[in-house]
Amino acid sequence: MNPSNLGKQNGALVLEVLQVLGHPATIEEISQRVANIYKVARERIQPVVGDVLTAGVQEGFFRCTNYRYSIVQTTIDQLRQEIDKYVYEMLSTEEDEVLPQPSPLMIKLEQLDGSPPVTPQSVLSPSPSSGELRERTPPGDASSAVATY
Repeated sequence: MNPSNLGKQNGALVLEVLQVLGHPATIEEISQRVANIYKVARERIQPVVGDVLTAGVQEGFFRCTNYRYSIVQTTIDQLRQEIDKYVYEMLSTEEDEVLPQPSPLMIKLEQLDGSPPVTPQSVLSPSPSSGELRERTPPGDASSAVATY
């Protein structure tokens, strides 16, 4: 596992860890939780978590007070609504229709890991054998973390 790429779900994973903790936490505590998930040393993960937290504060997902990070609940509530709407639109889209675009807030979350934003065309690809659309999911379990808030 490359600790600089946590399944390209860095933002969602850190968000999930803070949600599960349920209280403001230090970078060390958050990094330790992530390290436990990926079974690697905290020292290897902490720089990545630090980058995510810094970007998350700048984008309004997290706040930092006295070196403790917490979730900005209003932003997360809005994100939850936008994800629900996006999923509904994706499921309602007919085969010949244009797929819905992620909201600006969803794109900001995806960009917390420094990777290019995921667009519907790169998330879904036709199956060569059946013509059905299949969702590509990154390794790890963080891909569904945000949708469950």
